[in-house]
Amino acid sequence: MRLLNSAEMKQVEQYTAKYGLSYQRMMENAGSACTRNIRNVIEKGTVRRRNVVVVCGKGNNGGDGFVIARKFAENGYNVCTVLACGYPTSQEAIYMYKMMVDLSIPTVWYEADRLKAIQTVKCADVIVDAIFGFSFYGNLSDDIAALIDEMSRADGIKFAVDVPSGVYCDSGFMDEHCFKSDYTIAISALKPAHIIHPASDCCGDIIIANIGIPEDSYKLITNSMYTFSKTEVSHHLPKRSSTANKGDFGHVLSICGSRTMPGAPVLAASAALRSGAGLVTAAFPESIYTPMALKLTEALLMPLSENSQGTLSADCLDTLLPALSKYSAVLIGCGLGVNDDTKEIVRQIIKTVKVPLIIDADGINIIAANIDMLKEAAGPVILTPHPKEMSRLTGIPTEMIQADRIKTARNFADTYNITLVLKGANTVVAANGENDVYVNSSGNCGLAKGGSGDALAGIITSLAAQGLTLKDAATVGVYIHGHSADSVAEQHSKTGMLPSDVIENLKDVFADFE
Repeated sequence: MRLLNSAEMKQVEQYTAKYGLSYQRMMENAGSACTRNIRNVIEKGTVRRRNVVVVCGKGNNGGDGFVIARKFAENGYNVCTVLACGYPTSQEAIYMYKMMVDLSIPTVWYEADRLKAIQTVKCADVIVDAIFGFSFYGNLSDDIAALIDEMSRADGIKFAVDVPSGVYCDSGFMDEHCFKSDYTIAISALKPAHIIHPASDCCGDIIIANIGIPEDSYKLITNSMYTFSKTEVSHHLPKRSSTANKGDFGHVLSICGSRTMPGAPVLAASAALRSGAGLVTAAFPESIYTPMALKLTEALLMPLSENSQGTLSADCLDTLLPALSKYSAVLIGCGLGVNDDTKEIVRQIIKTVKVPLIIDADGINIIAANIDMLKEAAGPVILTPHPKEMSRLTGIPTEMIQADRIKTARNFADTYNITLVLKGANTVVAANGENDVYVNSSGNCGLAKGGSGDALAGIITSLAAQGLTLKDAATVGVYIHGHSADSVAEQHSKTGMLPSDVIENLKDVFADFE
């Protein structure tokens, strides 16, 4: 699904108004579509909800609200509007306000009678927020913040038109007094705020309202963002023929682990197996053979020479390098450790591997000390850093990276000719030479535990081995990892969730897709 920021949405509307629908018709369509969707929700309930309050601003979002009030009145509801910011100012909003007034719909001016406005909101069965929409920036004034707080606390079922008031459309930021909605009706397309935390937490359930904008209008947007729905993910998953054999689903090589981190290679290899790879070979230091053999009964094991620190020794390259050609995708870095031996191993693997190479954890930390190593890559590369690792790679402070994750990911992917998976809440995937950037909508804070990244790396490597493009392997893998975590949290808890639970649950996730 496409995500449009505020500037892109304005561009689409301008093009549509010039060559298709007028602004007035778009506003009428938006208000009508919102009304239909709100009625679909409230009329399914067992409680009769007839008292509707629409709180309107003075811009185009308020104009949508005036149409909503008129449509509800025409359908026999008891409707009242609250003018939160005074008389409307845009030409289209003024027109819709006058049409509403012609129906004698009661109106309360917040500036003139705040107590009555607040009491009206408190008594409503349905509250519709049409104050700011996607145009909000800055901070809410004390007066408007007080009104929105009352709207959020009210007992009525709450709807936001396009974007909850007080939420920044283009990011996960929001005013602390922003409207807390049960449902948000996205006009024409999803906006970044609908899926990016913490703003998305204020949106409730998202409903997309089609207002008749032609598809050609969206072709203007070249550097766009998108996210996946469950249906879209299913279209990208590898298809499995009834006559297939293990060789049809790729062979993963996982070069991970050390004496002090034997769990990382277990999680990575297990996730690769659960994600459908036909074969998985785990390469690891020989001293952890026993725990690996006990935990990985379905994987092939490749114990290799190690150094005194309990990490792989560079001597193991004599075994590894000649064997690389038989694998479909390679993962390196999880629990690997950082020393001269592992640095040499990572450098040689990057220079030699021609199939998809996924680099995680200590592999990333090794690259950070010599970033030009990426320019020597023999084949396609996926990097999977969390924000602190991204800071090491770029020299940019973590706070600046978090402030603009999309720009950071896109620039790095293009500079180093890789696919980047910038992990965290709403993981971002950017691929070199691609205009589109993926923003993930699945997952929860239960993934904030050591080992979650190992599991994700295994899933992505497995999908790449099965033939997905690097971009598809990354985006689908990120979604599935988060979706499995959401399922575990729903069944059990976020607090008690372990990466191994997420991996175990993958079998149910894939069963659902199949």
